[in-house]
Amino acid sequence: MLWQHLSAFLSFSAVFGAALAPWMAGDLSVSLPAVNPCCYYPCQHQGVCVRVGLEGYECDCTRTGYFGANCTSPELWTRLYNLLKPSPAFYHFVLTHFRWFWDIINSTFIRDTLMRLVLTVRANLIPSPPTFNSNYGYISWEAYANVSYYTRILPPVPDDCPTPMGTKGKRQLPDAQLLAERFLLRHKFEADPRGTNLMFAFFAQHFTHQFFKTSGKMGRGFTKALGHGVDLGHLYGDNLQRQHQLRLFRDGKLKFQVVDGEVYPPSVTEAPVHMVYPPAVPKEKQLAMGQEVFGLLPGLCMYATLWLREHNRVCDILKREHPTWSDEQLFQTARLILIGEGRRHRGSPRPTSHGDLVPSGSAGPARL
Repeated sequence: MLWQHLSAFLSFSAVFGAALAPWMAGDLSVSLPAVNPCCYYPCQHQGVCVRVGLEGYECDCTRTGYFGANCTSPELWTRLYNLLKPSPAFYHFVLTHFRWFWDIINSTFIRDTLMRLVLTVRANLIPSPPTFNSNYGYISWEAYANVSYYTRILPPVPDDCPTPMGTKGKRQLPDAQLLAERFLLRHKFEADPRGTNLMFAFFAQHFTHQFFKTSGKMGRGFTKALGHGVDLGHLYGDNLQRQHQLRLFRDGKLKFQVVDGEVYPPSVTEAPVHMVYPPAVPKEKQLAMGQEVFGLLPGLCMYATLWLREHNRVCDILKREHPTWSDEQLFQTARLILIGEGRRHRGSPRPTSHGDLVPSGSAGPARL
């Protein structure tokens, strides 16, 4: 009996030892799959990582200004540019000091030239055409020809990486609700150090919703690629059918309702457009607006109401000045006026959003 147990143990040891031999020799590939080297993000300066074989990779350094295995060696012009380029700390110091100098700049034509240069330089930081989108971790025609603003500057994490962040961090991301409560939840009011408030955030969100609109059919990574400009489509609707449902077809005005003596957007029973509301909200309480999600947030609904009142106010003025104009001409002219107002409000100097920067300027279309 003892001999049988000893023989079985020796047989097991031989089999187990043969299985461990590659491990003892340092060859782990027979048991562990090779980690995608692109998970380590070896390519620098926006180089594109391409996996080669099981353990190799190549960096596509095209149009990066760098070359080498990891796109780390600068080309001649890149080397000169980096040598002459001031540091971010120097930029910040100049832009936040020497008020007497910036007062001179702001009062001359040089201000517009400077703003044009700033806008152009900042715009050139974004790759155009875009390199990636959220569906692919490699270059593709869909990313190249994507007219959506929902593009990517950094490549997405490859699907076969050990952790959600590539090779760093934990294997499971923390709960989003926990992060929101830990970092964003406030129990007392805290003033913004730059002097802005939630009105500014809602204004920016309301403004951008006229061209940022997710395309549900294509996926959350794509927009409908609307006008890509200021057309107030979030007030008048992004198509002719929705526009007609919102119009009063009298004196060029949009439909409205009066509540406690104040003008508000009509309900969806009066303007039957598609709106996104919680299921418990009755139809007569749902406000109809040009953008279907504006009823979900009070700030967006507030700005939609202000623009509705402004449109109808402009129509009253045009009607008095041009009594022979038709409803269509009044509406179209009022829309052009409001588009100009929207561009003016968006492009005007916003010192509260710039913090302590001394130079002033606008981002209007005339700058470009």
